[in-house]
Amino acid sequence: MRSRNVIDMHLVNRMQAFGWPLFAVTLALLVILGVGLIMRSQGAEAQAGMYMGMEWNGAIFALLGPLIGYGFTSMGQYFPLALGLGLTRREFATGLFAVFLGNAVAYSALITIGKAIEKATDGFGLHVRFFDVFYTGTGPWWQTLVQTFLLILTVLFLGAAITSAFQRFGQVFLWLSGAVLALTALGILAGVVFLDGFGRALLELLTMGWGPWMGVIALIGLLSTSAWLVLVRRTQVS
Repeated sequence: MRSRNVIDMHLVNRMQAFGWPLFAVTLALLVILGVGLIMRSQGAEAQAGMYMGMEWNGAIFALLGPLIGYGFTSMGQYFPLALGLGLTRREFATGLFAVFLGNAVAYSALITIGKAIEKATDGFGLHVRFFDVFYTGTGPWWQTLVQTFLLILTVLFLGAAITSAFQRFGQVFLWLSGAVLALTALGILAGVVFLDGFGRALLELLTMGWGPWMGVIALIGLLSTSAWLVLVRRTQVS
């Protein structure tokens, strides 16, 4: 299948394919371990406080930056190249879906295994949290696997959809999306400040259960994927 060429294309630059995500995760982990070493000298009480606070540590998100960048690159660089080499849009879409799916499986498995090791070793012997945080799930291992898989796949397709929209609509898309995000943030802030009960309702929404949150992430991923599939058929490249 010629869509295999798309997979091979994404693997040519190994640093971009998997080097930068692994580098970002390793660097973030080293920082957390360094914090653990410093706090170990402060005594057990300080370590216990740090351990509780690190449940909300977002260092694991270091992985998402390179991955959304991978989504940008896939459409910004590899898509025009694939068309120039004679691949059809359908072949490119099929190959890219396989690339993104493989990335989501690999990194969600990495995080799940890392979390199991971290919990088994009491935070790598330093009482720290890096994998075992709220954002990777607070339930059993399979919830971590599902949660991180959905999140990573969503981020990849979101990056591809954003780049496709920019290629299709140009600067207008950036200005409009920026305005929508700014107005949304302003509306939320105004609601918290001026409307009684709005802040409480927002907090309840943000603290809803695991299942509903997975539905939200899956919906964002589905919308991103759908937008990308529509745009990849219509995007013009120079």
